[in-house]
Amino acid sequence: MPSKKQYNLVHNDEYDTRIPLHSEEAFHRGIVFHAKFIGSMEVPRPTSRMEIVAAMRRIRYEFKAKGIKKKKVTLEVSVDGLKVTLRKKKFPILQKNHHYLDESKLALMHHPIYRIFYVSHDSHDLKIFSYIARDGSGNSFRCNVFKSSKKVGNFP
Repeated sequence: MPSKKQYNLVHNDEYDTRIPLHSEEAFHRGIVFHAKFIGSMEVPRPTSRMEIVAAMRRIRYEFKAKGIKKKKVTLEVSVDGLKVTLRKKKFPILQKNHHYLDESKLALMHHPIYRIFYVSHDSHDLKIFSYIARDGSGNSFRCNVFKSSKKVGNFP
């Protein structure tokens, strides 16, 4: 007996949002992204997306006005949380005074998943994204702003 309802089948699986991009094992190991860290600032608890976007833009423009250079970082997303580390130099041998750096000195921040309050992107510039995390010591919130090399939505 033929069905009365016709479904629009998804012919190309890469556009099907129900299929995860990464395996469960990959989230245990950690998925790595490269970006530039623009800056971070304490913000009041946001109540709307407009407040979050305003905080993101304020941080971006304040750090730009002060002339603070963006830091190249690696973001590692795993079940343990989000870890942000400074990206290592590719050719330490070519540097005059190369020192072997301790991995802990490269770490900028680490936030467990349950402390991340909100993640958003800037609709005016799709390379800009941020997340707001609650501090472990108190109830203060910190907005961390990044610029990716790819536009939001183009990540594998």
